[in-house]
Amino acid sequence: MFEAIQETYEELLEEDRGYRYAIAKLADEFNNLGKVEDVIVDTAIGEIALNHDKVFVGRIEGIIKRLGNPLNAHGELTEDEISNLSNRINKVIDGLRNVEVDYNSSAE
Repeated sequence: MFEAIQETYEELLEEDRGYRYAIAKLADEFNNLGKVEDVIVDTAIGEIALNHDKVFVGRIEGIIKRLGNPLNAHGELTEDEISNLSNRINKVIDGLRNVEVDYNSSAE
């Protein structure tokens, strides 16, 4: 799923509307897929956002809030997948707490 999100992001960037638009569109396209899937989506979008100079304050707050809840993925993911996802979640949360905040809500 991480690869599909990254590929979609790269395709959206080709539309030449900017990374902020691409991230907003990703969040819309991969919305409400399921509890575990939504955590994966937020994690993937968070990882992408961390590669930019600034991240919109609403995106930061939303991702940190949603990823801050305990993940119960037993039965849906293997222990290794849960461990990997948990590590990625922690890196995203830490990174978003330290990224430069963008207060401009325009996605264009």
